[in-house]
Amino acid sequence: MRRIVIFLGIWMVAGSAFAQQSAQYTQYIFNGLVINPAYAGSKEMWNLSAIYRDQWAGLEGAPTTQTFSVDGTVKKNKIGLGLQAINDRLGAQGQLSVLASAAIRMPLSGKSKLSFGLAGGATQHSLDGTALKATASNDPDIPNSKITEIVPSVKAGFYFHTDRLYVGLSGADLVPVKNEFVLTPERHYFLTSGYVFDLGEHVKFKPSFLLKEDFNGPTNLDLNAFVLFAERIWIGSSYRTGVNLFKKTGAAKNVDLANAWAGIAEVYLTPKIKLGYSYDVTLTGLSSYPSHEFSLGYYILKKEGTSLLSPRYF
Repeated sequence: MRRIVIFLGIWMVAGSAFAQQSAQYTQYIFNGLVINPAYAGSKEMWNLSAIYRDQWAGLEGAPTTQTFSVDGTVKKNKIGLGLQAINDRLGAQGQLSVLASAAIRMPLSGKSKLSFGLAGGATQHSLDGTALKATASNDPDIPNSKITEIVPSVKAGFYFHTDRLYVGLSGADLVPVKNEFVLTPERHYFLTSGYVFDLGEHVKFKPSFLLKEDFNGPTNLDLNAFVLFAERIWIGSSYRTGVNLFKKTGAAKNVDLANAWAGIAEVYLTPKIKLGYSYDVTLTGLSSYPSHEFSLGYYILKKEGTSLLSPRYF
């Protein structure tokens, strides 16, 4: 067990060919703000959301992520605003981010809308060298103490939706930052889309996908399928894999394509409160360490007793 943790730590600080990856989420499907700032205000009401992710539970030094976000609209739903705080840790390395988002929301024909969003803030990256020195003493690539660096963080994106269809394109970590010890994330790009079909009076079906690309490793592809019962209960699953969409060179050329699957559920306890849970299992040597993700959402409805507004399904 300890050898795995030490390997992860040394790989992070000594491997200049790889950059730190952005925080992993499974329930981005229900909170698009974590990957796209243009999503801010898309539900046309103020929304508070919290996510806790325990990845590879039981493995010492494995990633944990806590996220809090709030978003809503002003100016008669023409402007979306959002705020996020993210705490992400992996072994001896951590990052704490605070970002503010703003989105311009433009109505198109019918019920369709197009949004352009920007998010800006700062991220504190840290590396605790003392957690690694115990087994890697005299290694010049490992610092003797805990070091931190605060760097700018910028995201941008587009988001189009009707009451059934959505398409989003966004980029994260758009300001490149290099540091000798603290590995900051490379630019990441996200393309996502989904559609809601009627299967009956009280049943709906929502397939979707997400492509995640940093051009340094395999493209990540999520394939998702959900069923909504009685407008209150979402049940579904997700399959995550690596695909070779672009020609990669160097070390990234030989990276294995990792696979994982997840079971996901979200329940609206009331029109204002929703709870979510996902259970992830990677189909690799870490399959005995599942990941758990919990979410809690609260909507501030415009009028007491009103239901959720369009888009109800995104």
